[in-house]
Amino acid sequence: MLTVETEVTINANPQTVWAVLDDLPRYGEWNPIIPHLAGRTTLGQVVVGELVIPNLPTPPLTPTINRVVAVREFRWITDVPGEFSAEHIFELHPTSDGTHLIHREVFGGPAAEHMADAIRTLIKPAYEGFDQAIKARAEQFATATPFLHASVDAEPTSDALTSVTLRCLCPSDQVEVSVNAPIAHDHLCGCSKCWKPEGSLLARTAVAASDTVKVTAQYDKLATVDPSQAIIRYACKDCGAHMVGTVADPNHHFYGLTFVHPELADLPGRPEFAGFLSSLIESGTPAAMMGSIRSALSGAGIQPYDAFSPEIMDVIGYHRIKLVQAV
Repeated sequence: MLTVETEVTINANPQTVWAVLDDLPRYGEWNPIIPHLAGRTTLGQVVVGELVIPNLPTPPLTPTINRVVAVREFRWITDVPGEFSAEHIFELHPTSDGTHLIHREVFGGPAAEHMADAIRTLIKPAYEGFDQAIKARAEQFATATPFLHASVDAEPTSDALTSVTLRCLCPSDQVEVSVNAPIAHDHLCGCSKCWKPEGSLLARTAVAASDTVKVTAQYDKLATVDPSQAIIRYACKDCGAHMVGTVADPNHHFYGLTFVHPELADLPGRPEFAGFLSSLIESGTPAAMMGSIRSALSGAGIQPYDAFSPEIMDVIGYHRIKLVQAV
């Protein structure tokens, strides 16, 4: 058997490198030897593309995914029994400041022996070029500065306003909502349901006791966004801004609270945390961007989570226990 092995140190965490490697539809944007590859990168699946090695034929690439260890190891194999086999291996090893990528291919069979000189002299340099390309791609994502939300860079404040008025974005005849109590749990949200200002990746959301929230102007301009959701959001028909979100189910853990968007009241200060960040991927954000998004939030003093804050998650967890105990 013949083995070609290369390696590279990448100044990006393994999650970012893995996301680049796993994102087949974007291979054409950076990959010099596999300009396109299509299929699902799950165990046992066949992916289809082409392998471009300078001074060699360009054969179709139809390997089978034969090992997936999330964010650590990825393999595919091309196997023609009795003639030729090639197992392509990527190993991602975390380091103190990034990722050490080991890139290996193991060739077997009589056909591989006939190709030994080409494998040694042509394939290894091509794979070294691949390594430099994935390094550049991953480091580009790792150092990106996406616009998350205007409040990320705001100064923190401990002043809780006892009442606020939210207004939609229409230039006139604005929907107005009054909140006659302090809002709570002011946070950024990456979920696909929350309304986000134009250009922002994240929404800014908070809650108040429902009996303190009232629509005080242009009620008729509100429309339900999606009545099938547990949190029923009402948006302005004209500008699209979400004004309130209510919970109808008395057994829901947020029953008695109304969701609002603090930026519609021009509230000062910085959100307490950021939640549901992984949901950004469902909305089209490249998975490789997630590391820089979390870094930007942490650097601004906003703790990133993939659900709510631990404080709220504990409340939700115990609420489920209460429902069971009440049966």
